[in-house]
Amino acid sequence: MSYSPNRSLEPPIDPPDWEAALGAMSADELRALVRGMADHLEAGPRAKLENLLLERACRGRSGWRPSAPSPEVIAGLETFVSAARRVGRADPGEVDTYLRQGLKAFLAREFAAARAIFGTLLPPLAAAEIDLGQQELLDEMLTEDPGDCAARYAVAVYRTTPLVERADAVFAALKAVAGTTYWGSPLADMERVATEPLPELAEFLRFWVERLEREPAAEGGWWASAREHMLREAVARAEGIAGLERLARASRKPEALRVWCSALVERDLWSEALRAYEEATALTPSIPWRGDFLDGAALAAAQLGRADATHRLEEAWLGAPSLTRLLRWLVADEPNAAVLKRRVTMALEKCPVGAFSLMGLLHVVSGDFAPAAELLAQAHGVGWSFADHPGHLLFPAFTWLLGGAPADTLRGELALPLHRPPTMLFGLGFDLGSEDTGMPAPSRPMLQTPSVVHVLLRSRVGEHLSTKDRRLMLDALRAAASARTDAVLGGKRRRTYRHAAMLIACCVELDTLAGHAEAATRWADGLREQTRRFPAFQRALRVALDRVRGPLRPP
Repeated sequence: MSYSPNRSLEPPIDPPDWEAALGAMSADELRALVRGMADHLEAGPRAKLENLLLERACRGRSGWRPSAPSPEVIAGLETFVSAARRVGRADPGEVDTYLRQGLKAFLAREFAAARAIFGTLLPPLAAAEIDLGQQELLDEMLTEDPGDCAARYAVAVYRTTPLVERADAVFAALKAVAGTTYWGSPLADMERVATEPLPELAEFLRFWVERLEREPAAEGGWWASAREHMLREAVARAEGIAGLERLARASRKPEALRVWCSALVERDLWSEALRAYEEATALTPSIPWRGDFLDGAALAAAQLGRADATHRLEEAWLGAPSLTRLLRWLVADEPNAAVLKRRVTMALEKCPVGAFSLMGLLHVVSGDFAPAAELLAQAHGVGWSFADHPGHLLFPAFTWLLGGAPADTLRGELALPLHRPPTMLFGLGFDLGSEDTGMPAPSRPMLQTPSVVHVLLRSRVGEHLSTKDRRLMLDALRAAASARTDAVLGGKRRRTYRHAAMLIACCVELDTLAGHAEAATRWADGLREQTRRFPAFQRALRVALDRVRGPLRPP
């Protein structure tokens, strides 16, 4: 067989037949397999496997339960914790052993014993009274999951306290072990570790909401406290969306308003969602959050087929300017070139001061290249990652207009982001659908964002470039590349050497494409001479120039 350089050196691998192999084994054979695996595991993985087996067995239909720890175990734990507190440290392996006893008591439904074990050991760990040798987190040193143990402790307290006293007892337990986990949704965490449904949950919710509402609210701040998260979970279960609406209006916090709106969206209640987003916008002074809610109102209007959906996209762009919102409004309803130009003119009049990238793009879409070229040429050599820096948007836009974006060229690589919907790199606020804001997930209806190239194609500005326009853009590109090079070398920003070198080589590529190879050679040679004291940059520049297609080749 002859060797082919395109042939993979990796042998073909068939997918494993896990399901078939498991189905072919009897119960006794599977038990023997698990025992054999456990014998070859180290202490930590073996303990995790044993815990998993215990939990699965207890959740099964057999009714099997492990044996509960003896009273001597609990007495020994008290002595152990007392000594550990006195010296301020303990062995993580011993702590794991006692936590595992608490798990056994919990699975055996000996909730009083589980409460005693977890309640004795977890609070001093949460309060950092006992050091296990970790730098920061408990789970760095423990095999047992501290959060799961804390949730089991809360369940044990729940199961061993009368209904009328249960809310106070559970709240005290959560507070005592708060250092082991974050209680955002304690009821969900408790249900996750419980082997059976929590009894009297509906009745408990009423007492639980009352107890949480008695707790003082946190002062100031946009974000919800742990108490507010817990209250929101309880109210959502007890009262539904009406309860979330009540909390949102009472607190006026953006996160509470977002949860209310999102709950309506999740149930496809778009008329109610539109009203909620409008009210949230009015209640929120924060520009980024207002942008989220304005986006939500535009999405709701679009889902309802309202005639003002496009106007709401404009309101979102004006209320919280970003590239994403600008692009959505510019091409809403697929406008013709004349309508698009009117929108660009309106946007230029109301573009925020200092939003140089947005202003530059608007000038490009309108076909007015002189001010856009001036913005790029005068841009600072650092700060390209900032949203208002014109370089990351205008440089690839000019590159695309002058030379297209062939896949195997530098200009194609630099212009690649323009072919995709913009990310938060170009934005000035949150983006609808992002994980950070908790807005609808991608599986839900979302506002569609066009790419920059889509807008440029619709504007048709690339079809009528004059010689003057091309010269303006080429001059601005070279000025931006030179400024970038001077800045990164002046600050010895080695991680950005490659980017500066790519900008230079892209200018050479475009000049060569335009028939100015000789001028490009002189310009590149001049930069190479100026930067000869920086060998790392010289290497990066050589690699970039080697990719240039045309007659120019570096020595």
